[in-house]
Amino acid sequence: MRDTGLLGVGVVLGWLASKTWSDPSCQLGLAVFLIAAAVMTLGFLLAVVGHGRDPDAGDPDDEDNGHQP
Repeated sequence: MRDTGLLGVGVVLGWLASKTWSDPSCQLGLAVFLIAAAVMTLGFLLAVVGHGRDPDAGDPDDEDNGHQP
């Protein structure tokens, strides 16, 4: 059921984008919005993935030296 809701939202947003794009005065606003959304999404993904971190650096607070308590 969730997929159906996402599909419906996609159809509605596509319809709104097509209506907005057909209006010449709204084309620049739509283009700016889409570019800004893409940049923010890329920034969010890089923040979540942790771009630039060492893959196996480990936890600096981890004091496990191989000894079992």
